[in-house]
Amino acid sequence: MNKEKPIIAITMGDAAGIGPEIIVKALCSEGIYNICRPLVVGEGNTLEKTIALLDRPVKLHRVKSVTEVLAQPGTIDLLDLHNLKPGEVVVGQICAPCGRAAMEYIIEAARLTLEGKTKALVTAPISKEATKLAGYEEMGHLEFLAGFTGVTECATMLVSGRLRVVHLTTHHSLRQACELVRKDLILSMLKLTHSSFQRWGIEHPCFAVAALNPHAGEGGLLGREEIEEIGPAIKEAQGLAIDARGPFPADSVFNRAINGEFDAVLALYHDQGHIPVKVHGFEKSVSIALGLPLIRTSVDHGTAFDIAGKGIANSESLEEAIRIAARLSEEKRL
Repeated sequence: MNKEKPIIAITMGDAAGIGPEIIVKALCSEGIYNICRPLVVGEGNTLEKTIALLDRPVKLHRVKSVTEVLAQPGTIDLLDLHNLKPGEVVVGQICAPCGRAAMEYIIEAARLTLEGKTKALVTAPISKEATKLAGYEEMGHLEFLAGFTGVTECATMLVSGRLRVVHLTTHHSLRQACELVRKDLILSMLKLTHSSFQRWGIEHPCFAVAALNPHAGEGGLLGREEIEEIGPAIKEAQGLAIDARGPFPADSVFNRAINGEFDAVLALYHDQGHIPVKVHGFEKSVSIALGLPLIRTSVDHGTAFDIAGKGIANSESLEEAIRIAARLSEEKRL
């Protein structure tokens, strides 16, 4: 039966962060093996030390190809890239070798998925500071994967229970993000989100667009973006048979989505979308990439260097990311 389940590539993330710990904890859950065949792309010495730290009854099974994946509870299948030397990993500290290694896991796992050898990609957290020290200029997973796959339009969607939030912008300063609240970008994002939801089996999705200004601008008294950019983008999307509504005040629209009024909310900048998702259900919130030529989900948290190596990291977000990746790869639905 295992051979019928999708192989899901899971990157180890930054070896000095909590990535190795949450992977070991997640793959100690027999339920994960009921839905997929997980394959970790990472580095063996780090995972061995993590297993010892957590004192879990699991062992590593190093493989050279996906054909060797056992997918048995109690065994973690690992494609070991052997790309970290003893002493290079200092748990809880930012360093270039860990940043370089983390990006190499992403490259290999993405390659396997693009070639169809694995069905989806799940990513553990990386440190943007460490990857920059290693020479990578991209600000995160999505930006790197977009460049790696040649994609020009992509987006991050966060999911926590019934709340789904797509982001117009993510890794920009607030000042820059406000400048990017433009009709053309909003329309493109609504089109991308609409097509993604249709691929996932939601034939007629309904989207809300959050306002930028308090009270949706109060008819222009508190800002004109709603009148000059956001509203016209929504109207044009409606002309393309996209059920987009708003702009709605950001202090109430997310609660309306939680109550089932909308399939997703388009947030206009990073914190406008991340805060409600993490308040609603931080432990199980997941990031899903839109627009990439592969299925990619991720934990919705960082490397947590402050708690790395203490054995207290929560693996629920990773477990949920694996479940969603398996479901999207098999059933093509959220």
